[in-house]
Amino acid sequence: MKSLRFISAEAFVSNAEFARKSLGAVAHDLFPLLFKASYLLEQGEVIHDLVENWPLFDFNMGKLLGATLDCQDDLRYRTCSVCLESCLTGLRDYVLNQSSLCMKKLRVVDLTGIKDVEVQFCKCKKTMERNYELVVQALLKKCSCPLKICCVAFRSDNLTLQKFFCIIKLTDPSLLHKLEIVHNVHLEMEHLEILFNSIHFPLLMSLTLPARTFNVRKFTATDEQMLTNIGEKMGEMMQLTELSMSFSILTGRIQKLLSPLKSPLKMLDVSNCSLNHADMAFLANSFHANHLEVLDLSGHDIPELFPSAFFKLLSHCSSVLRNLTLEDCNIQDTHVNMLILGLSPCQKLQEFKFIGNPLSSQALKHLFTFLCELPMLKNVEFPIPKDCYPIGITYPIDDADLCRFDHQKYERVAEELNLILLKANREDVKASTPLFGSYDAAVQETNNELGAYLIKSFKETLEKFTTSFNKMS
Repeated sequence: MKSLRFISAEAFVSNAEFARKSLGAVAHDLFPLLFKASYLLEQGEVIHDLVENWPLFDFNMGKLLGATLDCQDDLRYRTCSVCLESCLTGLRDYVLNQSSLCMKKLRVVDLTGIKDVEVQFCKCKKTMERNYELVVQALLKKCSCPLKICCVAFRSDNLTLQKFFCIIKLTDPSLLHKLEIVHNVHLEMEHLEILFNSIHFPLLMSLTLPARTFNVRKFTATDEQMLTNIGEKMGEMMQLTELSMSFSILTGRIQKLLSPLKSPLKMLDVSNCSLNHADMAFLANSFHANHLEVLDLSGHDIPELFPSAFFKLLSHCSSVLRNLTLEDCNIQDTHVNMLILGLSPCQKLQEFKFIGNPLSSQALKHLFTFLCELPMLKNVEFPIPKDCYPIGITYPIDDADLCRFDHQKYERVAEELNLILLKANREDVKASTPLFGSYDAAVQETNNELGAYLIKSFKETLEKFTTSFNKMS
């Protein structure tokens, strides 16, 4: 829905030449409206001139592009190259323009509000490209440049360790609130210890580590001491509230890693970390349990390994829990009633993902009938019903068998599940089955590099196998 004001703004900026000539006569409070209209229509030249002549004290991309009374469309997910480059060049020219120095009011520019999605809806279909060298140049000049760059969140992927350590120091780690080290940064436990020992992160609130950072199945005394040191360093980050350590081997060592933390975690991702009963018991009884808003325990056989500890953890975080992910957790039909009982107090739950579990279509219908009662639920990711697969399929299902299901039967079941939502007036709930997991913008950005890395790893494995086979012969 668009207001008459916004429709008029679209008409104004649709003629770029006229709009650029007329900006001097536009009321200052209309600049945000014209900016969003220009972004929607991809009028790069108008965006540049609006930013170059920005008359207000702040420029916040999240607020400008988010849903407003004049236009409900949320444009924060459009990382359009044309629009973003126009914003940056306009900002550059605003700083360099000396002609109207006394009129300049802008003090803070916040670009953190823009998001990333799988498919760009802009007409040009061009997204920003990553460039390590340009980022380094910009960070090196931040002290002498009139435009002071301040990184409050930083994500690194597809970097060598040398480049990562170089650029992380340039960001001014003392100001970082969020640090994501993902995918093609091959950070291991000893590198993480060096990172924490050499760099101080006093304001860090969110930390995401690459998969398998902690990947030692039999810890030596040195490894144990290293883990203790890492836990103590994380404990020094007084405001750390989000932690992601997926696909690491942490069996029996969660307490050692998390107990030094002084502030409660609000987000915890320990998917596929081989947790045992002691780990889950610690989580359920820790002070973190009452504050967890986002929890991912995927890849653990919850009904077999620690059912009571899991439901105790769920009951403690139920009043604040927003996102829960239980993929490949061996949840079967016989566990559905208990799961419903555990989820019933989670009245603030917005997202529930449980793909990869061996549930029948009948059990899914029963579960969906309950999910309709969760007032804030918006997104559900459910598995292919096990009765859609051939007899003999075992869980977890490997990639080769993942698509071997009766597609017509699945479509009928999916339609019935959506009908349950419809009859309960829950059209606001989106239900889907992403076969290969949820979309990850970070993976999408680096899919070529990840593909090359996987091929390289496979080649090295084959070479090692061949060498060992030859020695045996």
